[in-house]
Amino acid sequence: MKDKSFKVGDLVLLIDSRGKKYLVKIKDKKASFHFHRGEVRFADIIGKKEGDVVFTSKGERVFLFLPTLWEYILKMKRGAQVIYPKDIGEILILADVFCGAKVLEAGTGSGALTLGLLRAVGKYGKVVSYEKRKEFFEIAKNNIEKFQKIRKEEWGKLELKNKDLKKGIDEKNFDRAFLDLPDPWNFLEIVKKALKPGGILTCYLPTVLQVFNLVETVEEKYSKDFYLMGIYEILKRDWQKREKSLRPKDRMVAHTGFIILFKKINR
Repeated sequence: MKDKSFKVGDLVLLIDSRGKKYLVKIKDKKASFHFHRGEVRFADIIGKKEGDVVFTSKGERVFLFLPTLWEYILKMKRGAQVIYPKDIGEILILADVFCGAKVLEAGTGSGALTLGLLRAVGKYGKVVSYEKRKEFFEIAKNNIEKFQKIRKEEWGKLELKNKDLKKGIDEKNFDRAFLDLPDPWNFLEIVKKALKPGGILTCYLPTVLQVFNLVETVEEKYSKDFYLMGIYEILKRDWQKREKSLRPKDRMVAHTGFIILFKKINR
């Protein structure tokens, strides 16, 4: 990505001296962003480059950056609850999402995992994502388009469908499938037909009862179709340095959801 100056219409990540982050859209140069540490004039940001510094009306130093995918996901507009970056990173590795992969996703939500998948499959890959709720579909579509404008990377092809997966899938021969749905066991037959032998199905669920129901259903009805790779919970602890001490932060991103993976068996 070429080094460029910030201009009207761009999204910029502001970070103050305490590490607090603000994702702001640069409006008219006469406008400004107000927060508890003062006013940041957009006129001071326009023309600056990533990594530059500006000062608020109270003399507070503020860094200017483009948001990373991780930072963007935590700050973007939400409809449904997003899959957190700590889980997305693990999902992409555990499910072995590769460049050129053809991926099925159901439960687009706010588009967090979709963004990770698009980047992972690369310009020769494809992501087909189903979201039945119109309001979530629109939020996800807008979130994805905004980040793609920021990064201008060569990502995979995206087909975003405002459609219930239960009504059927238009394509087959997917390398990977991802279900962020409350009842993934009701979609196993559909995914079984759409996924290649050896392909990987990943489900994301918040509660142990849902995980139990899913695995129980596979054991009882789909034991010849899916092999359980594993069930995982990812915990993330941040640390902080204060003067001569180094200790964990008071708050920790602990349980967010369970990651359950299966491999498609070739009968």
